[in-house]
Amino acid sequence: MEDIKSSLLKKLKMPKEDLIDFHIYRKSVDARKHHVSFSFTVDAKVHHEKKYLKHKDVIKKPNEQYRFVPKGKIKLQDRPVVVGFGPAGMFAALVLSQEGYRPVVVERGSTLKKRQQDVDRFWKEGVLDPDDNVQFGEGGAGAFSDGKLTSRTKDPLLRKVLEELVHYGADPNILIDAYPHIGSDAFVSIIENMREDMKKMGATFLFDTQLKEIIVEKDLLHGLQLNKEKVNCQACILAVGHSAMDTVHMLFEKGMKLEAKPFPIGVRIEHTQSFINEAMLKDFKEDPRLIPARYTLTALTSNGKGVYTFCMCPGGYVIPSAAQPGQLVVNGMSYADRAGINANSALLVQCNASDYGDGLFDGERFVVELEKKAYDMTCDFKVPVQLAEDYLNNKTSDHLEGVVPSYSLGYEFRDLNLLFPKQINDSLHEALIEFEKKVPGFVSSGAVLSAIESRSNPTVRMSRDKESRMSNVIGLYPCGEGSGYAGGIVTSAIDGIKSAQALMDRFRKSEE
Repeated sequence: MEDIKSSLLKKLKMPKEDLIDFHIYRKSVDARKHHVSFSFTVDAKVHHEKKYLKHKDVIKKPNEQYRFVPKGKIKLQDRPVVVGFGPAGMFAALVLSQEGYRPVVVERGSTLKKRQQDVDRFWKEGVLDPDDNVQFGEGGAGAFSDGKLTSRTKDPLLRKVLEELVHYGADPNILIDAYPHIGSDAFVSIIENMREDMKKMGATFLFDTQLKEIIVEKDLLHGLQLNKEKVNCQACILAVGHSAMDTVHMLFEKGMKLEAKPFPIGVRIEHTQSFINEAMLKDFKEDPRLIPARYTLTALTSNGKGVYTFCMCPGGYVIPSAAQPGQLVVNGMSYADRAGINANSALLVQCNASDYGDGLFDGERFVVELEKKAYDMTCDFKVPVQLAEDYLNNKTSDHLEGVVPSYSLGYEFRDLNLLFPKQINDSLHEALIEFEKKVPGFVSSGAVLSAIESRSNPTVRMSRDKESRMSNVIGLYPCGEGSGYAGGIVTSAIDGIKSAQALMDRFRKSEE
């Protein structure tokens, strides 16, 4: 800290008497130019503030303290309900609880303790529970997706999200790191701590409970039919996630407006982490301050499709992520220590109606058909894999070249060109050739492709008014990834908070 203090005083030509106090606000590192450079944004309290605000690199710190006062005038007759307990539902329920609204949380999957047992059984034995898996259950899909907290958003609620995570057990470094990360394993205790605190504030949790029907009269929400009971409800946060298509179809049948949206589809690409360290860091490939290295790559192909890496998991694992029998899905995750031998990332192609049709649910049909086709290539949830170099040469692999797939249920060599339509293959081929030029060895180092990565985005978007954040069904607040308005843990959490705030700005809490 003394080095940072000295640099601060020197940069601002500040006598030490003017510096009252300071702390690190943001930290980042750059190792691209053959030397390691650390950059710090510092929050400083000083004498003669106006003098230092004239410096080009100094701004007055915005007030990021979370403040919200509910303005609702319509009295709720019943407690609000939050459907889904992933990042959006968690943070919606949290702020409702903090304001005394005592939400009822409905989650089709189980508590994390039971969910981990069911997921472990699937990962080891291939026995899938369709309602309690990587996609469904306490914590949502985010609980098994590396716990990355990176986001491009400048929304002031970002600080609220990070501070709450720290309050419930996350490493305080997430407040200052440029690439904050929790890890799937560390996420567990955070979620459980949050849930128990909400219970103390009056929240009720109904796990293993599925929303089966919304009860609507004259466009007003009146209640919810659950698989176990019927509940009266005038206000509901809908945070069901991107895999609850049965719920989406029910909402459509009950009158909720939906629209088709573009979405990406592709594969996981896996390298050794040591290769990524060397490719990205060169001479600093063993520097403990920098490893494990990460990467981000994008390409625009000749057919106009964007191809990009996504959810890169340093020292991570490719995981079985199916939620339905007979459909194969992969994802990536890392534990908190990021100590796995391999690195992996999604390699995704943006798809639109030209790929699958103009119908509202044509995108869903397209995804399901590909997931079933991927499953049928191997059966028993083994993953079809292919060396990236062989994929470019339309050749089924017959051996590995240094990268051993980390997928726990086993793998079989298949030609992934037979899985995807031509336009998807053409896009992936072109992008891989470009990425090999940008990062020599990206393809030729023995990289392995695993299919299919298909759940990074929903295929439809739920209607939502910009101001009220309600759907066309009054009292129903769609949010999070499943609504089509957010992606990733942080943006989903922020979306959940904003929807809960909108609910509280319309409704007063019940006094029951």
